[in-house]
Amino acid sequence: MIGLSALAVRASLWAPRRRWHQVEKMTMDPARAQQLALHNILHANRTGRFGVEHGFDRIADPRGLEDRVPVQTYETLRPYIEEQRTRGTKALTAEAPEFYAQTSGTTGQPKYIPISRSMLAMQRAEQRLFTYLQFKACPEAFAGKALGIMGAAVEARLDSGHAVGSVSGHLYASLPRIVRSRFVVPPEVLAIGDYQRKYLVILRLALAEPDVTYMGTPNPSTFLRLLEVLEAFRDPLLDSLESGTLDGLGEIDPEIGRALGRRLRPNVDRARALRRERRLTFASVWPSLRLVTTWTGGSCGVALGALRETLPAGARVMELGYQSSECRGTIALTPETPEGLPPFHHHFMEFAEPDKWDRGDREIVLLADLELGKRYYVLFTTVAGLYRYFINDVVEVCGFLNRTPLLRFVQKGKGVTSLTGEKLYEAQTIQAVSEVFALHELTPRFFVMVADEHTSSYTLFVEASDRRPDCGAVSLAIDRRLGELNMEYAAKRGSGRLGALTLSWLRPGASESYKAASVRAGQREIQFKPPVLQYRKDLAAGFEEHIDR
Repeated sequence: MIGLSALAVRASLWAPRRRWHQVEKMTMDPARAQQLALHNILHANRTGRFGVEHGFDRIADPRGLEDRVPVQTYETLRPYIEEQRTRGTKALTAEAPEFYAQTSGTTGQPKYIPISRSMLAMQRAEQRLFTYLQFKACPEAFAGKALGIMGAAVEARLDSGHAVGSVSGHLYASLPRIVRSRFVVPPEVLAIGDYQRKYLVILRLALAEPDVTYMGTPNPSTFLRLLEVLEAFRDPLLDSLESGTLDGLGEIDPEIGRALGRRLRPNVDRARALRRERRLTFASVWPSLRLVTTWTGGSCGVALGALRETLPAGARVMELGYQSSECRGTIALTPETPEGLPPFHHHFMEFAEPDKWDRGDREIVLLADLELGKRYYVLFTTVAGLYRYFINDVVEVCGFLNRTPLLRFVQKGKGVTSLTGEKLYEAQTIQAVSEVFALHELTPRFFVMVADEHTSSYTLFVEASDRRPDCGAVSLAIDRRLGELNMEYAAKRGSGRLGALTLSWLRPGASESYKAASVRAGQREIQFKPPVLQYRKDLAAGFEEHIDR
C-alpha cells in the first residue's frame, strides 16, 4: 500500500513524468538531440571570450566544433575560469557562475568547477527525472522516511567571494517541501566540518525514525562507516535518543543545534527497542528499508558487497548514476542495473576509443555511433563552460533505449598501471580480487593494489574481517587470475620482469585513515572513491603502519 507521503511525492513528480516521456521520444533520434544541445550551448556562450576566440557563432555542427575547438583539460581552461572568477569578466561563459564545485587537481592546485544558473537548472531537472524513475521502480521506498547523505550547499568561500559547495547540496535545498520533509537529516548538519561528529549527529537523528524506507549517498563506504560509528558509539547514541539531547556526542555549533530544534525529542520506547537488538545493522534498525541508491561501479563495488550484507532482505540497490563535479553523465533507469541514459538533451558528448587515444589518435565517435560492448573515453561540452572537456573517464555501452546508447562508468582513465609493460587495469584488479575473495568467502572492507616502481611488483593491501586465510595462498590465486585476465601481465610474470604479487592484511581503521589523508589532500569527503589501483608514489598516505603483522 502506498502511504500518504508517497502519494504526495507522486503529485510532485507529475511534471518530471511528462518530461520523461519527452526525453524517451528524443531517444529515437540521439543525433538530432545532440545537435540541438550543441547549438544551445554555443549560442548561450557565443559572446564569452572563449566563444569569440573559437568562433562559436560560426560552428554549425559537431565537425565544426572539432575543427575550431581543441580538446580541453582543466589546466587549459584554468586561465579563463580564474579571470571570470576574480575579475567578473565573461571569459569562459556569458552567464556568470552561481558558485563553484571544488575537486582535486592533477597539478596540486584545486579545480574550481563553475556552476551557472543554467547548469544548476539542468542538474535539477535531471535529478527530478531520476527521482521519478526511482519512484516508478520502487514506490514503496517513498512511503517512509529517507536518509540522504550528500555534500553541503556551501562549504567555503573563495577569495573572490564566491561560494564553494556541492551540486547535491544545492539540489537538496531546492527539493519540493513535501519531498524534503521526508529526509531525516536537515541541510545544516551537512555543513559540520568534523565528519565523525557529523556522522554521530546523522545517526542520532536517523535512529529516532523507525520507518526509514530509502537511503542514498554517492559512495557505499559512507554507509559502512556509519555502521562502524554506530557500533563504537552505540551506548551514547541510545542514551541521547532516550534523553532527547546531544549529550556525549561532542561539541555542536550552536547554530546547528538550533536548526535541529524539535527533531531532538526524547524517544524512550525506540531507544529500549534498539537496546534489545544484539547487533545494530540497517536490517535490524530499519527493516522496512526498500531502496538504496549509491555508486555501484568501479572501486565502489568493493564496499557495496559488504554493504549488501547489512541490508534487509527486501532492499534493492539502484545505481546513483555516473556523475562528477563537472556534470551528471547518466541517469539510472532501473534498480540492479549499472547502466544509465546520458543527459544527451543537455550536454554534448564525444567519445574516443582508449587504445587509439592513448596512442595519440584523436579520432572522435559521436553518441549515435557508439557500439554495444565497446569502451570509450568521454568528452563533455556543457553550458557551464567545459568545452570538449577530457574528464579522463572510461565508459562502456551496455545497451540501448530505442536508438540511444546506455552507458556505465568503468574506471578512470588513469586507473592503469604499468611497471614493465603489463598495463594492469583497475577493472581487471577488481574482477580478480573479487573472484578470489568470493572463493574464500571473504568480504573485504577496503583494498588497494599498489604498484611499486622500485621493486617492479604489486602489493595488495586489504582491510577485511577477522577471518583471514593464508596470505600466500590468496595472493598466489589473485596473481594467477590477473594473468588469465591480462596476457601481458602473465608474460611479464613468466619472464620474471614483474615480481610476484604480495598481500598484507590491514588492521581495522586503515581505510578511514587513508580517507582522512585524502580529504586533507583536497579530496571532497562525500565524493571520495577508494583507490583500487595506484602507484606507490601517488598514494595520499602509506599503509605500513596499519599492517597487521
